[in-house]
Amino acid sequence: MKQLHKSSPTHAPSPAHAPAPKAAKPARPGPRSWIGYLLREQRLLFVLLGALIASTFFLLRPYLSLSPSSHLPDARPLFSFAARSGVPAGFRPPPRRVVVTGGAGFVGSHLVDRLLEQGDSVIVVDNFFTGRKENVAHHLRNPRFELLRHDVVEPILLEVDRIYHLACPASPVHYKYNPIKTIISFIPDLHLLLYKTNVMGTLNMLGLAKRIGARFLLTSTSEVYGDPLEHPQKETYWGHVNPIGVRSCYDEGKRTAETLTMDYHRGGGVEVRIARIFNTYGPRMCLDDGRVVSNFVAQALRRQPMTVYGDGKQTRSFQYVSDLVVKETIDPMATIEFKPNTADDPHMRKPDITKAKQLLHWEPKVSLKEGLPLMVTDFRQRISDE
Repeated sequence: MKQLHKSSPTHAPSPAHAPAPKAAKPARPGPRSWIGYLLREQRLLFVLLGALIASTFFLLRPYLSLSPSSHLPDARPLFSFAARSGVPAGFRPPPRRVVVTGGAGFVGSHLVDRLLEQGDSVIVVDNFFTGRKENVAHHLRNPRFELLRHDVVEPILLEVDRIYHLACPASPVHYKYNPIKTIISFIPDLHLLLYKTNVMGTLNMLGLAKRIGARFLLTSTSEVYGDPLEHPQKETYWGHVNPIGVRSCYDEGKRTAETLTMDYHRGGGVEVRIARIFNTYGPRMCLDDGRVVSNFVAQALRRQPMTVYGDGKQTRSFQYVSDLVVKETIDPMATIEFKPNTADDPHMRKPDITKAKQLLHWEPKVSLKEGLPLMVTDFRQRISDE
C-alpha cells in the first residue's frame, strides 16, 4: 500500500538554529512593596509631617495678616458673636463680610469697632439722619471698611455673610420729630421718617438676607414692652403698649419689624436673630437726644438745670432717673428742675437676663460709676467744640 504520510525524523535541532529565549517581564510592584518603600528610611514620617505643616498653614493663613486693634480700651463685647458650639476657647471664626445699617450711629459705630477688631470686613450703610461720620472716621483708611450714604428705605444690592440691621432713630426727640418715617427713612415730608425705616427698611434688608443667604440680626428695643406690667421683663412677655400714643410710631414700628423678621424666618427660611436693647449710654451718644443720661450729662456740662420729668420715681435698667450720680461726677452745685412727664413714659423698665446668662454667658460688666466718666469725657470734648 502506498504510504500516504511520512513522519519527519525526530531529532533535536542544532544549537545554532535554536530560537532565542524571550526576556521575562519585570514584576509589577504590589501593595507590600509600596508599604515597604514608605517604611524604609522613615519616608512615612516625612510625608505625614509635610501634610501637617501644609494643613496648619492653610488653617492659620486668614489670621496671620491680622494686626490687633489698639483703639478700643475695653475688650467687653457689645454683641456676643460666639455660640456654644464646642469650639476651643480662643479660636476665632473665619473673617466675614458684614453690612451694618445705621453703623454711623451710637450703638452701630461701637459694633463696627468690634467687628473690624475681630477681622471682619464691614460695610456701613447710613443716611446720617442721626448718625455722624465722626463716629466711624477712624476707620476710613482701613481697607476692610466701606461707608455708603444710603437710606435703607430704598433697596440695595450687596454680597455679604451677615446683616446687622440697626437703622432707625432711637431717641424720643428724633422719632417724635418724624413719626411716620420711624415706623414705615428720607422723603420730602419730614413727618414720614420713622415708620418707614422700621417697616420698609426692615423689609428691604430681610429681602436681601433671603436673596443672598445671609444671617440677619434685628436690633429691637425694650419699647416693645410699652409700660410693662411684668417686672423684670422676660423675652416671652407680650407687653403693655398704647398703639395710638405719641410713642407708638417707635413701639409699634419695632413690633412690626419683629413680626416681619419672624415671618421671613418661618416662611422664607432666613436665619434670624432679634436683640431687644434696653437703655444704653456711653461715648458717641447724641448730645441732645432726650434720654435721661445724655440729658443729665449735657445739661450739667452746660451749667443748665438737670431736667427730671414727672416725680423722678421712674426706673430704668441702670438707675433711677433722678439719681444724682451725674451731679456728683460733673458738678456738685448743679440744680434739678422737675417738669411734667411725657405721655406713655414707662414707669418701670428692667430686663430679665436669665436666658442671656444661660445661652450666651453674657451679663453687664461695667457699672454706672465706671462707665459714666468715659461718657462725660466724650461729651465735654464735643460740647467745648460747639
